[in-house]
Amino acid sequence: MAATEVARQPQAGSCPSARHGRTSWLWLALGAGLLPFTTFQAVIPAAAWLAPILLLRFARTQRALVALPVLALVGYGATLVAMRGLWTPPAVYLLALPGLGIFLPYAADLLAARRLRGLVHSLVFPAVETATAFLLSLDQGSAFGSWGTPGYTQVTNLPLSQVASITGVWGLSFLILWTAPVVNDLWERRPTRPLVLPYCVVLLAVLLYGGARLALFPASSPTVQMAALAPDRELDEAREAAAVRSGPRTEPERNRVTRLHLTPVLDDLFTRTRQAARAGAKVVAWSEAAGYLFKEEEAAFLRRAAGVAREEGIYLAVGVIVILPGTGDPTNENRSILIDPSGHVRWDYAKATLVPGDGNALGPGIPPIVDTPYGRLSTVICFDADFPWLVRQAGRADVDVLLVPSSDWGPVGPVHADMAVVRAIENGVSILRPTRKGTSIAIDPQGRTLAMADYFVGDDQTMTASIPTGGTPTPYVAAGDAAGWASIAGLVILGAVALITRRRRRR
Repeated sequence: MAATEVARQPQAGSCPSARHGRTSWLWLALGAGLLPFTTFQAVIPAAAWLAPILLLRFARTQRALVALPVLALVGYGATLVAMRGLWTPPAVYLLALPGLGIFLPYAADLLAARRLRGLVHSLVFPAVETATAFLLSLDQGSAFGSWGTPGYTQVTNLPLSQVASITGVWGLSFLILWTAPVVNDLWERRPTRPLVLPYCVVLLAVLLYGGARLALFPASSPTVQMAALAPDRELDEAREAAAVRSGPRTEPERNRVTRLHLTPVLDDLFTRTRQAARAGAKVVAWSEAAGYLFKEEEAAFLRRAAGVAREEGIYLAVGVIVILPGTGDPTNENRSILIDPSGHVRWDYAKATLVPGDGNALGPGIPPIVDTPYGRLSTVICFDADFPWLVRQAGRADVDVLLVPSSDWGPVGPVHADMAVVRAIENGVSILRPTRKGTSIAIDPQGRTLAMADYFVGDDQTMTASIPTGGTPTPYVAAGDAAGWASIAGLVILGAVALITRRRRRR
């Protein structure tokens, strides 16, 4: 931008010049182009920093009556693009509607500009976005949990991501979003020292903390070999093609489906479980929906699983979909069942959250705790792990290893695995995440990847890893989502400051 153009830069929220109005559409186009790459699939970490900067530039250099509706449409369109291939119309059009709410922090920034200045004004934008995402994640019935939160995009930057061990994902997201008003104030050539200095100090402190945590306090507990099993890809695809979930209900038809499509998958899983155990695995965990069975087959299945665990001397966590009789809701039970080396069931956990279209009976959302020679174990299932408060229960119980059996759609696999990295850092736990149709991953308490396997690559859907048997205490476990609540409290305080400032100016 030329110096003369910068010199004419309007205050945020004021009526822009015609020249700025034209230029603002360029910033919109660039920001809108980056926005789909901040969530769901094909995430570009830098896009999470750049898109808000450019979109806020558009908002500040365009009339509010134009900018805000346009931003809402951009948010909706970007969400549709990010969801490509995940759902089919008309469901995807409805599920993308929350994208319309993208305009809220931009509207707050413009409104606050009339009453607040400098550092105080810069906090409004990240506080609104962070508070909104945090509040949505508190609803166990939410269709998205904490999906779309910017902090998840940065897990490849481990020093930066370590701040989640203090603030959870919310503090990391706040820092990313705070960059947008800071850069825009620099862009506008405002007095910058009172704003840039605090931002730089915070960013430097976060990076120093993260580097020190990684270098000085690495995971040092003994490790144990664990195995993560997803169902055989060809057998699972054949089962899926048979449409078992909505399938036949008469006894002869159920027997036929079991013989042709369900038993082959389970036979293969039990065979590979034995192989993993004989190769040294002490804990074997199946993915979510690794096996399917009708309700009347449950008792026989559990006897078989108990026999394998007992004969091989392992802890075996089986992930199964139990198909319920009838055609109403719920249609199934989505469960993870842990059996110890003596053949006893130590937990029977039902998935506590509902992905649109899954139809599972909801569990209470209380992670079970089991002490073993290989650390204190717990579990949640797939989407459960996208609710930080739910997983924090395991952190507060001093869990060492969290099993997260999962089942994804291919496009979201890598992004969803990255979200689990943040849960490991927050709670100081190792995570073993066996995943059907996605990315299986093993993570240490500092977010380092110990092993990774793509369900769609290779012929063997078994992953093994040496997992630390001890967790690491974190401030987040004690403080909880204080950063999320602080964003809400900060907005209340900033609102009060704005009102007081307005009254003083009127006098």
